[in-house]
Amino acid sequence: MTQLFAAIDAGGAMRFIGEVQRGADCGCACPECAKPLVARQGSANDWHFAHEASQERPECRAGAGNMLRRLAIELLKARSQTSGLLLPPYQQRVSIAGALVNLYEDLQWHAQPMGEVQWNVRAAAHEPVARARLDTGVELQLFVQVDDAEPPACEDGCAQVVYRCRMPPAQALRERHTAEQYLEQHGELLWGHHPDTLGQVAAARARLEARSRRIYGNWLAMADANAGAAAVATDVAPPPLFYGPGTPAEPAEVVRHACAPGHAPNVSFTFYRLSATEAWLLYLLERSGPVDWRNAAEKHYALAPYPGPFEGWAQALPDTVGVADVAAGIVRCRVFLDAVTYLSRRTLVTRSGRDPAAFAGL
Repeated sequence: MTQLFAAIDAGGAMRFIGEVQRGADCGCACPECAKPLVARQGSANDWHFAHEASQERPECRAGAGNMLRRLAIELLKARSQTSGLLLPPYQQRVSIAGALVNLYEDLQWHAQPMGEVQWNVRAAAHEPVARARLDTGVELQLFVQVDDAEPPACEDGCAQVVYRCRMPPAQALRERHTAEQYLEQHGELLWGHHPDTLGQVAAARARLEARSRRIYGNWLAMADANAGAAAVATDVAPPPLFYGPGTPAEPAEVVRHACAPGHAPNVSFTFYRLSATEAWLLYLLERSGPVDWRNAAEKHYALAPYPGPFEGWAQALPDTVGVADVAAGIVRCRVFLDAVTYLSRRTLVTRSGRDPAAFAGL
């Protein structure tokens, strides 16, 4: 705990330990309890204020931090009235969890106060010390925090900036000008939050989602091409990844896999091993009747416990992934990409192929 380096004189001004007379003649009081202080300016220990007759209260221990915070507020106010309160560029990383990869985009824009800054130099630690209107159209709330203290949550629709400073060494706290020099060199303004008033975050997220869909579409095309190449190598005509117009609904020889109830003919299966006792097959369900296979919404997917139902399989996946059809022995996926995303982030082993028997033992 840092010892008290500054106190309040009879006029209410902040006085540093190196700026007052030694002992009880310092004429200062504790900023927390208002009790008289003595200035200890010896050669063995760091100079500091202390309570007379050990009258210190528990709340007085926060005095050093509060004094440094008050000094920082006064310094920021003086700066804003002379050269202005210049804020650093706002930066934000927008990220999404894609079906195959996690994507991100770094954004940056400028936001500066316009008009007068309203100061509250006696604000408590959980209160903003200044408010202003930004040229982006939102209200700014400025907080001052010492060391690792966390600022309160930002109010809805407001921007938040935090001036963060660490406690200077004892030698820098003897006089005001050395303490101010330390804050000028080491204190920094950091953005906590800025609302997406310009729509840049929403636009970035839309770009990332579109990119994720392209990546997954390319992955599906590559999987189909690899399966076709393997079939050619064995002189077997490669079946399509998805079936539709031009392909018989029921080929002359259709292989049915009991571990994948209701699967469409000639499809690829994706295997996900989530734990030693839990594994799933993801595949396209068979459809009946006319279907526009260019429309992804016409395709229905399922997850089947592999190699067969295990205890608790119907409750193993969250509702966001799908709904268990106990009679059919499958989980019907709500949204294909949501299911892939959930499984991809938790899988230990992933494989794709046309024969589920190849996943045995994985």
